[in-house]
Amino acid sequence: MAARDPLYWDGSDLKEMSSSMITEIANRCIYLYGGSPTVTLSQVGSGGNISPSMIDTRKKAGAYRSFVNRFPNESETAEPGTVTVEYDKISQTTASVSQPTDTNNKLYPIYYDGSGSIQAMNSTDIFDTFITTAIGLLVDGNDRDGTFRIHTSTSLSGHTLISGTPVFSDTRANTGAYSSGGIPETLDQSTTITNYYLFRTNQGGAPSFTAPLQINSDNDLQEYSTTNFDAMLLAEIRYHTTNTVGSRISYNIDGSGSNRGSGMANTILNGSGNRQTRFVNANDYRAQEFPDGSAVTANTYRLRIHRS
Repeated sequence: MAARDPLYWDGSDLKEMSSSMITEIANRCIYLYGGSPTVTLSQVGSGGNISPSMIDTRKKAGAYRSFVNRFPNESETAEPGTVTVEYDKISQTTASVSQPTDTNNKLYPIYYDGSGSIQAMNSTDIFDTFITTAIGLLVDGNDRDGTFRIHTSTSLSGHTLISGTPVFSDTRANTGAYSSGGIPETLDQSTTITNYYLFRTNQGGAPSFTAPLQINSDNDLQEYSTTNFDAMLLAEIRYHTTNTVGSRISYNIDGSGSNRGSGMANTILNGSGNRQTRFVNANDYRAQEFPDGSAVTANTYRLRIHRS
């Protein structure tokens, strides 16, 4: 099959749709998908099925040591360690969608065949003409209706926050919380640098389009009603985004596809340890190494949307 040029009534004659008219309908498909997406993401406490899991790392103090006659030296005190926290807080759900049925070969728009006769398009024609273009736009990484993205605050214009609980948090050792006078300090004292939240792009305004013609029950030609045309397009794009190989939409972390929103940075301090001492009494000389250094990015995770 192939992309077709659907016919419309210009007020006086049958005309083939231009490429811009077909693009308008592809944009209409995106709008319709935005109101009823087949692939949705949610924030969960743990056990999310988006792969792979994300890991936040931060430094913690080494264990303190004390001697009765002197301070423990550098080699005798434990080095700062690393805390790792796993984030598997995004789950993906894909709807189960059946293929639309065209029982009387009149569901779809008409076009001129190679001999100049009029016939109705079939489902494959609809896919090749409108749906594949719409799916390509849905997965291009831009904020398309009904798609999901990451953001660094709990509000974003044109989007709906999925949960006030972040799907990833970048934390680092809170160096200001450690002091020699506190030895033995609690090993893990952290501060949150950035929280990352899951959003869904809102359904925008309904794009205008020129309605094509179809064959009605009397075998006459009529213009689609907006309701019927929208219903047909929505059924088609929902089916193909879940069932058609090469057009199924899914999300992942750092896999194939287009980035959706803010990258989720995991930063960590790069120092080798800040040894501090505390004299308590003649029988208690203490030392402990605290996290130190500059913040560096260990890795950055990205939510991606993929067509497969």
